Amino acid sequence: MIYRRRALQRRLDEIRGVLDGEAVDKLAERLNRAGKDRVAAMWELVVLHGLSKCGHLQNEVALASQRRPDILFKRGTLRMIADVTAASDEGLDKDNPYDELSQLIEAAKNKLKLPIGGLDLRVRSKHESTQRGVRTVLLLPPRGKLQEFVSQTIVPQLREQMTAGKYPLRISIDDDDVGLDITIDPTKSPYSSAGFATYDVPKIKDRNPLYSALKAKAVQLRGADGITGVIVGDGDCVSLSSRSANWDRVSTEQIVAEFFRQFSSVDFVLLLSVNESRHGVIPYPPPVRQNDASLFVREGCGVQPELTSLFQEMIKHFPTPAMMPVNGARRAREDSYDLGHHGGYSMSGSNVVRLGLREFTEIFAGLRSLQDNGAKHIEAARKLPQEPNHLQAVVLRNLMEGRLPESIEVIKTDEEDNDDWVEIRFGKIDPAIAPLR
Repeated sequence: MIYRRRALQRRLDEIRGVLDGEAVDKLAERLNRAGKDRVAAMWELVVLHGLSKCGHLQNEVALASQRRPDILFKRGTLRMIADVTAASDEGLDKDNPYDELSQLIEAAKNKLKLPIGGLDLRVRSKHESTQRGVRTVLLLPPRGKLQEFVSQTIVPQLREQMTAGKYPLRISIDDDDVGLDITIDPTKSPYSSAGFATYDVPKIKDRNPLYSALKAKAVQLRGADGITGVIVGDGDCVSLSSRSANWDRVSTEQIVAEFFRQFSSVDFVLLLSVNESRHGVIPYPPPVRQNDASLFVREGCGVQPELTSLFQEMIKHFPTPAMMPVNGARRAREDSYDLGHHGGYSMSGSNVVRLGLREFTEIFAGLRSLQDNGAKHIEAARKLPQEPNHLQAVVLRNLMEGRLPESIEVIKTDEEDNDDWVEIRFGKIDPAIAPLR
């Protein structure tokens, strides 16, 4: 996800002293369940934890309407009631299932004994005009018919060209419903490429994922006594980010303004995301990621300075982002854990080596070897040409010289890391495994 698991665990532990234990258990359960809601639970956790450091926090207190917003917060004269949610483009992705089609074609290639990758997939698009504006739609089969489309339309053409020895393989489909150009060049394995129009850029103020997320929470806040707001975390939503600068897009400010116009029950909107920047010259150091917040307050609501101060203080208690929302949302859909320092190592001289503790333990358990080079999907990686592993060569050389480890030390990191290190120091030549001298 966007934040490291160790950082999230500490915050779960700390809010147990503030909120009801059952509520925290439910939050942990949501964080452990792969899927879209995992990102929303992550944002809810860091917001609740951050606010708990700034004043008196209660969770899911029933209003007169019997609705239970996520936050009841008090500090001085400020009484704030808010709901936390996440906005994502998942619905748009389902309507434009490029990823699923790409995966199905790759699976079909595998059955045809074609090497991994070498696929170039180009998808055409159309613009649909409505009374509210224009939206872009990819020319793809419906999501529920993709498997049938690949097996009955794509695979027979690939098989026919393979039988005739026509390489690269090429398929072009251009009709009212589907527009595709597929090229498969086995010589370009294991790399693939793609191209398609951006379909997730918001072009209608009240028909986009951010507006939908705000609208869904506005109902919860009707009749609340105090300053009311919706806090929206970025779950991979272009409407919240600056990833697109299309001239015809509607801005985040326009979307929020339209929301305020239609829903008088909400006084403020806080949008949470992550910014990424690079500094220095080639070779570039790792990117710097920072938490980012944008506060919008309804005109005439006189608490903007107080809210600004509060949320600035709250964000100081957020973890350091480990990845951008687009990648965090993808990882949140996976059951497995993120890799640690897999594939990373360092050496000091010829007798001291350091590698990730998790990779070391997996090697010790027989799940992988150094030659796997830290790959996440080990079986798939072993089908590709193997790169030599320098660390393995150093360990093997020490062994062949008769040197065994004289010390193994675990070097701990902090909560902003997914792994620790293990340092192995090889000793003098041991006559137990070397010629006597």
